[in-house]
Amino acid sequence: MFRKLLPHWPLPRYRADAARSHHGVDGYQNLYPFKQPRFADLLRWNWQRWRMPAVAHRLQDIRRQAPDAAALAANRSRPSYTWIGHASGFIQLAGLNLLLDPVWSARASPLQWAGPRRLLPPALTLDELPAIDLVMITHNHYDHLDFHAVRQLARQTSGAPQFVVPLGVAPTLLRAGVPAGHIHQLDWWESFKLGGVEAVLTPAQHWSKRWVFGDRNRALWGGFAVRGDGLQLWYPGDTGYHPELFALVSKRIGPLDLALLPIGAYQPRWFLQAQHIDPAEAVQIFRIMKPRRALAVHWGTFALTDEALHQPPLDLAAELEKYGIAPADFAVPALGETFWLRPR
Repeated sequence: MFRKLLPHWPLPRYRADAARSHHGVDGYQNLYPFKQPRFADLLRWNWQRWRMPAVAHRLQDIRRQAPDAAALAANRSRPSYTWIGHASGFIQLAGLNLLLDPVWSARASPLQWAGPRRLLPPALTLDELPAIDLVMITHNHYDHLDFHAVRQLARQTSGAPQFVVPLGVAPTLLRAGVPAGHIHQLDWWESFKLGGVEAVLTPAQHWSKRWVFGDRNRALWGGFAVRGDGLQLWYPGDTGYHPELFALVSKRIGPLDLALLPIGAYQPRWFLQAQHIDPAEAVQIFRIMKPRRALAVHWGTFALTDEALHQPPLDLAAELEKYGIAPADFAVPALGETFWLRPR
């Protein structure tokens, strides 16, 4: 009964590689100094939230656009990115259909009757998407790894897609029914190739945990650089800001056509600064990485933190104006909007 209630229970078995500096004694660690959130910090934050006024989310201020599902299903030649909501994105590249951090559940939580609630629905249902070839999951937090979405993808009629994930994430996917041969675990800087697409796991300043005890940092986290059709896309995953990290990533992956930069889930800063960038830091990453274009993601879906759901684009606009960056160069997509990408 317990396993039926919590099917995401299986814990990763951690095996350190002594030759790799980010493999700690008890779990993975970041490349740069990092303040690991403590249970006492969580209690302090929730005490503050209980005392503060209720946050008013102006959902009407979040632009939405109905995707052309038929056009996406018919497309196998034009590279594209469609924002599904939060960190979830549908990518078409080199004739393949890719999903990034697919989350379709009503709550970003192990339980569907408690935890952060989805305030806006996914732009497309999983059934409306064409057959998925490759799924990329950046880490095991519930707003990025949705057990129920993974289970549905594993059962798609065309057969389970390939899954590329950081080290230690496989047990949850196996429990969801993904065949072992379809799961490819990567360490930082390792890559997986499928057809004309290559996915490289890049480092991030974050942490991992999926249960109350026993699994903290025993699965790795990261972002993905995705290459194909003469293009390179990059999503950093959940990450704190460290300029040396992004200079390193930029040097290693090279020219960037599209950066998917998180702008949400950042208040209060005393608790979240180490693990989530805010809009100001997203602009600094844009200035370091110098992509041809950036899109703002990781906002507008789940009320995970203290800022209003509509607030991140307003903060982003102020930062872009400060540095003279055109809004078209670092755009805020409508929920469901598709961007057609041009090769260099």
